[in-house]
Amino acid sequence: MSDTDPAATLGTPDWVENMENGDNWPTGFNEYTTIEFEDGFLKLTAEKDVDGWRLTWPFLSDFYLEATLKSPECSGGDHFGLMFRVPANANANKGYLFGITCDGRYSLRRWDGTNMYALVGWTADDAINTDGAVNKLGIWAEGKNLAFYINGEKVDEVTDNTYLEGSFGLFVGNGGEDKVTVSVDQIRYWELP
Repeated sequence: MSDTDPAATLGTPDWVENMENGDNWPTGFNEYTTIEFEDGFLKLTAEKDVDGWRLTWPFLSDFYLEATLKSPECSGGDHFGLMFRVPANANANKGYLFGITCDGRYSLRRWDGTNMYALVGWTADDAINTDGAVNKLGIWAEGKNLAFYINGEKVDEVTDNTYLEGSFGLFVGNGGEDKVTVSVDQIRYWELP
């Protein structure tokens, strides 16, 4: 565990999802993704060559959010991660996406329902475990200040006040021809005072 890992100092999380069942998620198939629960994992599969996502129900403003995930069958530019501060859960047509690629890059993008803006372009970082290994992604969101963690190491920070609260969830996208699935073991968050 890195000495910059917020989870090491925040105490008991306010919410933990261990993926035992689909009670907190919209399951099944839609145009962009399929979501299922198996052996203690949420499995989210990209059905198209654009990013697809699924959200859970908590609505947060200031928080530290962390997910443990892996994608054993992915390669290259296949990517996945956390979507957060989605203002309208029903449409899920706006929000931020923090994710990693299977070849060891991370990015932060902002989606406005029409366009995807790169706030941090795809950037290589040694903190990312490649070749389908387990990675832990973390987001510290406090007002307009956003900081990003991979396996407990702080990799970047930005200031953006477009979305200051909202729902969160997972996204997946393929960088090639084949479907890609991300397996999520746990998501948890701590609300910041």
